[in-house]
Amino acid sequence: MFKRLLERFRQDRGRHRATVRVDFFPQDRVFPHIYWHESEDPERDTMPLVVFLYARILYELAELNETRVARELISFLEKVCDRVQAGAGGSKRPRLPLGQVELVNEPNLSAARSYQAEFFQLQAGGYRLEFQGAIGKESFYLPAAFLALLQSCLDSLADETLKQLARALTRLHAYYRLRRDFWDSGALAAGPGFALGPEELKPEEATPEV
Repeated sequence: MFKRLLERFRQDRGRHRATVRVDFFPQDRVFPHIYWHESEDPERDTMPLVVFLYARILYELAELNETRVARELISFLEKVCDRVQAGAGGSKRPRLPLGQVELVNEPNLSAARSYQAEFFQLQAGGYRLEFQGAIGKESFYLPAAFLALLQSCLDSLADETLKQLARALTRLHAYYRLRRDFWDSGALAAGPGFALGPEELKPEEATPEV
């Protein structure tokens, strides 16, 4: 029986699509990178990866009692998504204000701090993400890590893919506004699942404020 359970667990882990690393170096330089292990279309697969990682970043902030920071990140990204969906492309693509953090293309030192996520596609459909990161000042470094990765997407994705990503993030924000649950572990799959799907949320399905 144990052997069958172990085999089922292995099957449910899904296909390891990618590893995301965001490395911070001295002088607050940051290098975000996606290592693709199995993907026929990395451009297309970037969208669900970023959406799932974003949901996890918001959840981690809430777990650290940094809900205010998470809400500020949501508010800021809504403005970015509005610009992208309104037609920002080519040389007009947004440049995110990363503050004291500087985006670099080639790391030349050992990372002082790293965040890493393993991205899997499940056999039954959907995705899952395993996340690990450094400890200390997460209210600064967690948002900075995601914004650095998002800026790399703004710099590299095709216009149409970028608009699809902005639409998915906008849908995720709409889900959280109605469900009010980005701090709930169940939303780590349900929120991105809705964001990437065609369903619509009805106002009557909103979770009442407490």
